[in-house]
Amino acid sequence: MEKIFTIGNKTFVLDETKAEAAYAAKKIINGRDTVTFNLLPLKYKWAYDLYRTMKSNHWEPEDIPMNKDIEQWKSSDLLSDVERWIIRMGMGYFSAAEGIVGDNILHVIREAVTAPELKLVLGRHAHEENIHADSLLYMISSLGINPHECEAMFEDIPTILKKNEFVTKTTRELRRDLDLTVTENKQLLAKNMFVFGQCMEGTQFYGLFGMILSLYRQNKFPGIGQMFRYTLRDESNHIELLRNLFMDLVSENPDVWTADFRNDCVDLMSEAVELEKEFIR
Repeated sequence: MEKIFTIGNKTFVLDETKAEAAYAAKKIINGRDTVTFNLLPLKYKWAYDLYRTMKSNHWEPEDIPMNKDIEQWKSSDLLSDVERWIIRMGMGYFSAAEGIVGDNILHVIREAVTAPELKLVLGRHAHEENIHADSLLYMISSLGINPHECEAMFEDIPTILKKNEFVTKTTRELRRDLDLTVTENKQLLAKNMFVFGQCMEGTQFYGLFGMILSLYRQNKFPGIGQMFRYTLRDESNHIELLRNLFMDLVSENPDVWTADFRNDCVDLMSEAVELEKEFIR
């Protein structure tokens, strides 16, 4: 017998028995090997829908003019020292942060999940982190800033170093050969999704976004502001992606959702908020 699947305006006819077996074999983790596994039938439709949304939002840094930003940066009286510091520090922080997120998405989360539609949307996520990193290069080169100045600001600000250590410690605990049939290891992966999705991209990015977009609202750095608006739009999808992954992982693996695990998540978010308050002050 045949089974018809519809995705948007596309229709696919699949063998019913094989389709049902493939659907049942799809899981967030510990599912069928995706190397020889078709996207269809979709089990995690939200992942494919989100991939399509992310793809439709595609942007390129060079499409955004930087003429006004360059003029303002070269001016001797339009900008305060604090405003220049915000730009340098923002570029330094996000240059490092986008790399940290992209590396974690590719080498931790994407390697751990098994359903192909999840790998698809996570691949798009990683690609968008590359776009963000490229946009920062475009900003730095346009303004003629020494990139080592930005890098030094990232490395020399204690509150940023604390934020960096907070997120990367969850990555170091996850090895490629980690047995994800063990509850404690599933919890490590779930915490990683929670930290990167909700604590970092969902909380810790926004203090600096606010500073830069505040300048944009004052008609300062219109090009940089527009790129950060696009980046913010992308981050909203990344937060939703990792939230859905986290929720489905817990739903499929109820052994993860212990009282201790829930308390750990509360503690992680509390720590993230406190670190962000300290950074903003």
